[in-house]
Amino acid sequence: MADDKKKRQGTPNWADCATTDLDGAEAFYAEVFGWEAERVTSSDGAVYSLQRLGGKMVAGLYALTDELKSMGVPPHWATYIEVDDVAETLARVEPAGGTVLEGPSSEEGVGTFAIIQDNVGAYLRLWHSAPEHGGEVFNIPGAMTWNELATNDVDASTAFYEAVLGVEAQAMEGPTPYTTLNAGGEPVAGLLAIRPEMGDFPPTWDVYFASDDVDATVEAALAAGGALIRPAFDLPVGGRMAVIADPYGAVFEVIRMEMPEG
Repeated sequence: MADDKKKRQGTPNWADCATTDLDGAEAFYAEVFGWEAERVTSSDGAVYSLQRLGGKMVAGLYALTDELKSMGVPPHWATYIEVDDVAETLARVEPAGGTVLEGPSSEEGVGTFAIIQDNVGAYLRLWHSAPEHGGEVFNIPGAMTWNELATNDVDASTAFYEAVLGVEAQAMEGPTPYTTLNAGGEPVAGLLAIRPEMGDFPPTWDVYFASDDVDATVEAALAAGGALIRPAFDLPVGGRMAVIADPYGAVFEVIRMEMPEG
């Protein structure tokens, strides 16, 4: 059974990776996170690789189509946000400055989906998941633990997601300005301002996977053919993280958080 707390409106509930080599991607993530692949076929004949950790669904992989590759779509990780009603949510996207790119579309037994582009240009999936679908485990090594929008306009992003998803934004104090998006009173995602020292890249929803040893995870990724985008570093709030690209160019983060005592 999928995690009930992740079924809450506005909460990231899934992530998947579009790749140019499905066999190779399955092998890479098996080496790095210990995932086991289960291929399924949708009603339109598309092959999707469910990734399991200890038998529980944690993420997905699929091959980019020739059409997407011809459009210049690169390998990438994507975040899915759970919503109560996809059509109602889509109706709020354009008034808030975003664009509906695809959907809604439904797959029996899986749910209803849509793809949007927000008001700063980041792509996001919306999903009203079927009861037995969505992530089944989070916040353990090898599973998704956080989702974060790197944005060039935090105020604009805050207004968009509050209007479209009904989440509440909360600015956090600390050495690096940060805003959380809260659902049901709990932080479920984050907004991080793109700073000049971070380089030139478009607004993007980033996917973080938990690790109990970030340096060891980096070593495993490099040994499996991945590349290091940002070496492991200590976080000012405690913990450690690194930014990695898989052998086909899809970028993700690995992180170990130090939870405060008490």
